[in-house]
Amino acid sequence: MMQKEYQFPCEKCGAKLHFSASEGELECPYCSHINKIERAFSQIVENDYETTIAKLKEEKQKKVEVTSTKCNACGATFELSENIHASSCPYCSSPIVNETAYYRPIKPQALLPFKIEKKEARELFQKWLDGRWFAPNDLKKYATQDGELKAIYVPYWTYDADTYSNYRGRRGDKYYEEERYSEVVDGKSVTKTRRVEKIRWRDVSGDLQKHFDDVVVMATTSLKHSLSHWDLENLVDYDASYLSGYESEVYSVELDEGLVSAKSNMDFFIRSAIKSQIGGDVQEIEYLATDYSNITYKHILLPVYASAFKFEGKTYSYVINARNGDISGERPYSKIKIALAVVGVALVLGGLFYFFGGS
Repeated sequence: MMQKEYQFPCEKCGAKLHFSASEGELECPYCSHINKIERAFSQIVENDYETTIAKLKEEKQKKVEVTSTKCNACGATFELSENIHASSCPYCSSPIVNETAYYRPIKPQALLPFKIEKKEARELFQKWLDGRWFAPNDLKKYATQDGELKAIYVPYWTYDADTYSNYRGRRGDKYYEEERYSEVVDGKSVTKTRRVEKIRWRDVSGDLQKHFDDVVVMATTSLKHSLSHWDLENLVDYDASYLSGYESEVYSVELDEGLVSAKSNMDFFIRSAIKSQIGGDVQEIEYLATDYSNITYKHILLPVYASAFKFEGKTYSYVINARNGDISGERPYSKIKIALAVVGVALVLGGLFYFFGGS
């Protein structure tokens, strides 16, 4: 089966367009003409989770096999990886948006357009490396030489839910008591007193109602690192024009699998809220049961730069939020710097002990 694909010609010279993160529009790489995207401003709806799950079970998530796609620019026919939604022609580099590449029953509803250009993303990565404590001195040189920075739209789920939690636990309030103890001073036993911290426990129980809005879960396993702090209030309706010149993946984490991760994230905040509700100095939750209702979801695409570099035979990957520049990734540590730091701390502590202990 041949894929259905889209390319976007410049209205001035006919060349294939790329979405410009700096302009927020389609820009011609040849004549620099800005081609406006016709935006349909509509409210992005939340979808009922249970209704969709029932529908998916009925359809059994039928899969359409796609073997090849044809580039309208140069006429070449080629295969595209089944998880890729948007990419470029391997022969002429024309951007291609693939609407039937690998059929998934849930289509993207909205996206956040790229806001940071690739050059700026590289500069942000340099600053990130410079700020890593205990990094090897020559890390920056090696990291900048490796790996192409891939601009890709990553599939995500967002979930809304109302929760009702019932819990039992214990509240601990700290108090202090004077305690006598003996200590040998100059060969003689001396009785001294000290304050000892203790905790007074009492059983507690209660319930908690909490609403969650837009709990974000990455819907692919191809990236090792996830990002947060997305400005979801700026989501726009899905339009293939935004994908022109970028790669885009289809989701590989199913809707129900994503909800499991979302509930795990919700559980963290539920427990924090319960501990705050219990009060006291220390809290223990011994039993917790949570019911979820009014679950809704959205399927969205979020912009990411992804790359990797090699250092001393090991590969380190990282991702950059293409909206705000946040970075999540791996980096090596300098054993020499860590050892010197440990020795330095030990010397300082030793000096303090000698100064105050001997006085």
